[in-house]
Amino acid sequence: MLKKYILFFLVVFLYAENLDEPSVFDMMQRDGIDKFIKNKPSQTSEYNKIYEHLDKDQIDKRDIVNLNPTDEPDLNIPEYMLYDTIKKKDIILKVSEMPKEVIVGEIFKIDISVNIQSDFDFEFISELDETNLNWLNKNSIQWVKYKDSENYIATFYIQAKNVNAKSASFNLKLIRNEEVFQQGSMNIFLPKLKQLKAQNNYNNIVADLLEVRKFKTTKFDDTNNIMIVELYGKNINMASFYIDNKNIIKQGIDTIAGDFGSQSAYYFAVFKPNKKTLDFNYYNLLKRKFDSFSLPVSIEDDEISTQIGLNPKQSDIVFYKNSVIYILGLLFFIIFLIKRKISYFIVFLIFVAIGFYSYNPFRNAILNKNVNVKILPTVNSTVFYTTTIDENVEILLYVDDYVKVLFHDGKIGWVKKDDITKN
Repeated sequence: MLKKYILFFLVVFLYAENLDEPSVFDMMQRDGIDKFIKNKPSQTSEYNKIYEHLDKDQIDKRDIVNLNPTDEPDLNIPEYMLYDTIKKKDIILKVSEMPKEVIVGEIFKIDISVNIQSDFDFEFISELDETNLNWLNKNSIQWVKYKDSENYIATFYIQAKNVNAKSASFNLKLIRNEEVFQQGSMNIFLPKLKQLKAQNNYNNIVADLLEVRKFKTTKFDDTNNIMIVELYGKNINMASFYIDNKNIIKQGIDTIAGDFGSQSAYYFAVFKPNKKTLDFNYYNLLKRKFDSFSLPVSIEDDEISTQIGLNPKQSDIVFYKNSVIYILGLLFFIIFLIKRKISYFIVFLIFVAIGFYSYNPFRNAILNKNVNVKILPTVNSTVFYTTTIDENVEILLYVDDYVKVLFHDGKIGWVKKDDITKN
């Protein structure tokens, strides 16, 4: 019986020797590890691939892909898809200071506030519905940050074109790095609108105040007169000034200054010489009634330095000035003949030179073709005539960069200095 047990243990020992399996002591050395890893037949091909990279200092993306499947993202997809996309929040818009009732043509203002929900700096782009509204300050909107919050506010000045203006859409975009970062929109419900029953010669102005400070009528050309009216108003949009009168050949507003709370401007009207008065009216919001003006047409011959005037050669002042010069010159010439002193003759020559210049102070010049001739010497003045060919003109007056010129047909207007060539 004992022999059977000895034989059994001997067979087990010999079988274990044939496996060539390392002992625990062998595994404590690096050679044992290599022998154990490389010769172990039970490892799968996937694990063998992993062990092949254990000696690398760094692993790349392809090594990670060879790992067993996990719940991690698929690394073969584009990198931008490996990360969650942050959803942009829509900005919150609110309207305040909306009046309950306004008149068509009246200026009213509203405040629009926005919570951008961010500390970043943005460029604000407003998209306005102009179907039935005039957004008067659309080109100069300023979004002001409210204290240290994320809220911004802007004031909009608006005029309703007609009673059909019930609501208007408003869209705001926040631009950062030339891309739309956030945006929001809303529908603005407008106040109740009232249409005035306009009188004759209504000038389309609804304001707290309109004043005529001064006015003047001169010859516009050989067949028409022009009246220039200096205006001042409060809570007013001077650009709306337009008299509904078919007898006015041409009219417009020039040189608007100030804001909508307080504005000044020049109004001009061209009409036939048979017109005796320039009549117009506006609606006074404070008085709640129409106020009327009737400006008499009286041709004045003296020169208007800042407005269009008559040809200065036709002025009575110029005539009297020349007469005095000629008389004094003649007087000193007579004294020279009597006294025979050279000093009197020199004074006589000075008066002759002054008289010659006074008689012909206006240089002839050539006005280039395709030049806009303006009513007033200002950048935004109304153009009433454009030359189609080079024209001979007379220079009447210089004001800054502008020259007042006289055409052969009697028209007088303002052009830039660079548009003329002196003879």
